Amino acid sequence: MEAAEETLMAGSDAAAEDAMVGIADSPPLLSDTSFEDATGEFLLRLQGQTGIPAAALLPLILSLASLAVIFLCQALYALLVRVLFGAGRREGSASSGSVLLLGICGAGKTALFQTLRSGSPYLTTVTSMEANDATFSVEGKTRTSGVVSRRLRVVDLPGHPRLVDKIETHIANARSAVFLVDAVDFASRRRETAERLRDVLVAVAGASRKRRGPPFPLLVACNKSEKITAHPIEFIKTRLEKEIDALVRTAAGQLQDTAEGDGRARAASTGGDAAPRVTRRGADPKKPFAFENAVAEVSFSAVSVAENDLDELKSFAVVK
Repeated sequence: MEAAEETLMAGSDAAAEDAMVGIADSPPLLSDTSFEDATGEFLLRLQGQTGIPAAALLPLILSLASLAVIFLCQALYALLVRVLFGAGRREGSASSGSVLLLGICGAGKTALFQTLRSGSPYLTTVTSMEANDATFSVEGKTRTSGVVSRRLRVVDLPGHPRLVDKIETHIANARSAVFLVDAVDFASRRRETAERLRDVLVAVAGASRKRRGPPFPLLVACNKSEKITAHPIEFIKTRLEKEIDALVRTAAGQLQDTAEGDGRARAASTGGDAAPRVTRRGADPKKPFAFENAVAEVSFSAVSVAENDLDELKSFAVVK
């Protein structure tokens, strides 16, 4: 028994001795190899795997590492700004409402949309049946802060008559609107233009019941103002007022006849609640329509999409 124990202990001592010898012979955990030597060995191994010369690998690795650091810093900066100031409060954030581009077919809305988006004149004529909707930066001059860049959601609504019913829905969620008029062809299309602008004002009146605050900003932009045959702003404004006044009074008279014929005792006089409302409440219904009394805050501007002369329009979009 004792002999067996001695044999077992002798075997254990021999195994332990062999293990110690193996550890002594193995490479040290902390090598004395320099960083330069280690880097060289790594590049040589990488060269063997990729086939790219080691001399070209180091600049490539450093460039990729630099790009990774830059992207990481940008992501951290964006996250810090979002946390400190909020996504909706920093300059350049998307607006809560959109800027609508309105008008009849052929007025140049899509060309205006593309010009605002790209920053250069868009001269191709396009007839759209679907809305163009995009968010991009627009620079406009302000009275207090100089030139300001703001990210705006701009929606170009088609001018087809059968899409008129969608205007009120868009206006209810918009911050402002630009109504584009072709200043050259205005005389021949003034009735059609006035009808569409009347529809916009009626939509503003309907949407105003659901929104609070100041009157809805509406810019009538007279396009192609650079041409000699373009009509002056004052002429366009005066003719539109007369046409809209005639449209509203005709509609009010038809409602009056319908009410009397049906035997209903309701007020349908000109400017009454039954007629399409285009003037703000309290305006004298007997007076001719004037933009100064409109339900919207209407202003006029001469612009040129072809020559990218849109300074006043851009300022309106940024400020309003």
